[in-house]
Amino acid sequence: MNNLNLGKQLMANHFPHLIVFEIEVIQDGGIKTIWKAETSAGTVCLKRMRKSIPIVRFTTEAQSYLFSKGALVAGIIPTKEDELFFVHEGYGIALYHWVDGSDLDMVENPEHLDEGLMGLAQFHKDSVGFIPSINYQTYNRMGVWPDHYEKMLDEIKQWKAESEERNTAFHLAYLKIVDEMSAMADQAIQLLEISCYSEWVQEIGEFGYMCHQDYGKGNALLTEKGVYVLDLDNLAYDIPLRDVRKLIGRRMEELEHWDSAVVEYLISCYESIFPLTPEQRKIIYIDLLFPHKFYGYVKKPFKKKESGEEKKLFKCYKFEIEKMAVLKQVLINERGSEV
Repeated sequence: MNNLNLGKQLMANHFPHLIVFEIEVIQDGGIKTIWKAETSAGTVCLKRMRKSIPIVRFTTEAQSYLFSKGALVAGIIPTKEDELFFVHEGYGIALYHWVDGSDLDMVENPEHLDEGLMGLAQFHKDSVGFIPSINYQTYNRMGVWPDHYEKMLDEIKQWKAESEERNTAFHLAYLKIVDEMSAMADQAIQLLEISCYSEWVQEIGEFGYMCHQDYGKGNALLTEKGVYVLDLDNLAYDIPLRDVRKLIGRRMEELEHWDSAVVEYLISCYESIFPLTPEQRKIIYIDLLFPHKFYGYVKKPFKKKESGEEKKLFKCYKFEIEKMAVLKQVLINERGSEV
């Protein structure tokens, strides 16, 4: 059965209370499939998720909670059994109200990024207070940053030893720059240790803010009501700054240089909705300091056995090194020396 006919069958079986006038497949990338349908309840979106059932249970419950609070997320239409999702051939499928709006391109369009950061801040504020039911599974990153940083640094160092056994242009280039990247990662670890991170995590508690983890074009829509946040499949409990760091990093990549005024402005956009203390704000800079882009690129050849390119490696290195001029202005360690 092709996916179009499958969508028709699923709607008839699980939502017989809705009349389907038209239906089409708008995303067909393997397991994750999305149908758009015109129904007696308006335009809807049927989505098959590539996640474990316990995670689907968590994310749909969280989305229902957010919607009930008035957060700008899509509402979920219950099945005939009054469930938030159903299972077909081992995969969770949910039906959402369709949200009309304009895609926010937060990488290339500065105005869109302003709107997106404010929408993200509101989403973070609204996410507090959700306590999942039993038999759930989620991505929980509360308190794990120090260990995660350490793990990434250990891998960076391990790959140095591996590169010493290889004689390719990529591995030789890696050896030239790995010590500087290791030192940068170690510096971020030390700064995180003396920051308010642990105290803030304790203060938030077990069920605090939820981060989107994949916030960007395609899942942030500007509407008359504000910014709707879509695709909550990767929701994770965490302090609410990781999403912010990713957006700032992507914008700096697009600019192809680090601009302290732009970084400050972007953080202020977020803070206009979600105020941060000076110490909490510093955690954004610490997370920016860690060489995430470098790690994200080199893990592909080392962990996934993809071919590494010397040119791309040095581009990542240049991006990481150039941020120091911006970050050293705000990150000063306890001994008073600059990063």
